[in-house]
Amino acid sequence: MPTQHGARRFLPRCRTHWTQAEARHHAGYGAACQTRGWMNNRVRALFARVFRNTGYLLTGKGATAALALGSTALAVRALGLEEYGILLLINSFTSSCSVGTRFQSWQPLLQYGNALFKRADKTAFQTLMRHCAVLDGMGALIALTVALLCSLWLGHAFGWPESYGRMPLWYLTVVLFMNTGSALGVMRLTNRYELSVLADALSGIVRFLGCIAGFVLHWTLQDFLALWYASFVAAFTLDGVIALWVLGHTDALKGFSLWGVPWLSPIKGLWRFTFSVSVDQALSRLSTRLTVLVVGIVLGPQSAAIYNVTWQISDGMARPAQMMTPALYPELVALRDKRDWASIRQVTNRILQALGAFSVVVILAAAFVGPWLLHVLLTVPWSGTRTLLLLMTTTAILDLWDVPLEPILVSLNRAHQLLLGRVATMCFSLPFLYWLASIWGMTGAGLATLLSELGIFLSRLGPYLVMSRHKNFQNAQEDPAPSSSISESEE
Repeated sequence: MPTQHGARRFLPRCRTHWTQAEARHHAGYGAACQTRGWMNNRVRALFARVFRNTGYLLTGKGATAALALGSTALAVRALGLEEYGILLLINSFTSSCSVGTRFQSWQPLLQYGNALFKRADKTAFQTLMRHCAVLDGMGALIALTVALLCSLWLGHAFGWPESYGRMPLWYLTVVLFMNTGSALGVMRLTNRYELSVLADALSGIVRFLGCIAGFVLHWTLQDFLALWYASFVAAFTLDGVIALWVLGHTDALKGFSLWGVPWLSPIKGLWRFTFSVSVDQALSRLSTRLTVLVVGIVLGPQSAAIYNVTWQISDGMARPAQMMTPALYPELVALRDKRDWASIRQVTNRILQALGAFSVVVILAAAFVGPWLLHVLLTVPWSGTRTLLLLMTTTAILDLWDVPLEPILVSLNRAHQLLLGRVATMCFSLPFLYWLASIWGMTGAGLATLLSELGIFLSRLGPYLVMSRHKNFQNAQEDPAPSSSISESEE
């Protein structure tokens, strides 16, 4: 019958067509699965590197802290508490001058140098290296100028006893050996984090062995100042040697020269990026010191001590996770250069999930262990400290949740927005801290600190959510990607 025959003729053709479509569908689905699996493997390998490098950093910090405790015990016994306090005072003064004027030279080296290093563009990479070395040198000279002026005019205002005369000016030149950002950037760029902790360890060993000698030989304050100076020089030298050794095993230094070549890189946006990340870091450190000062002015020195130690306890419990930031940043830069936006999203989501679980552990530890630890350190009663401790711990957790957001925004050329958020938050947070501390005492100070950190967190979360609405993040960027900026400058 024609109808049946037509149907019989149609069905095989229809079935053949459906089978081919099905095959194409399954082929596409299999390719998607393979792509998704490959991406998961990449992210899994990324996390393995991040946790391994974070482990190196934590191990180095732990070893340095242990050596510092031993050095402190010996130095106090050799000098006495008063002269050891003078040693700490002048060292803190010079370190503050260095930190406050330091350019974060390692960040532009990673931000713009990763693509150059990977594609073996030696000329542009070497120019960027010289540029970052210039930043370290500029920061050191500015720090020395600030230290000299402040020591001559404001030394006694900083607490330097008049009976000791002027600060020893020769020691202030130690700030010339404190900036090693470009060397650390080289080690992070080449994924040699295990080498980046050796300089701090060497500095701790030099101080510890010197303190043993000083305790036995009854060294004076000037001798211990010379010892501290030698520890900074040793760390500075080792960082530089390691950086040159690491690059010497690649082609990056072939044809390297210091003369007759440009020392400043023409990469578009480099100066604005460097200024943004450097000022943001300086304001972050400054705000911590200013909050303690405001609490001391309003509530007195005892309350300032309780506030400061409470923050140190809370921040210390969250510190292990915060150490992920320097290990995570180079990985995000590499994903950005590859335009692997899906992996960036996946990394962010996984880290936020892990931080959520870690935050619960930190809150429980603060609630049950924190008051006892605060009582042991400062011999203050438990009553009234639990509320402050929980407020400060929540503040530390908000700071902890910034671990993936800040490096993502920096790698996507949004460092200027981080700076604007920091400045805006500081403008309202300090007067707000003064007001709440005057009304509610320590609880008000803790609440003001929490609200300030919430403002910082929202200033980072907002831009990230806006950019994440776009599939490739690029549509939300005002600035071109750093790699395209590099190619434009070279052309």
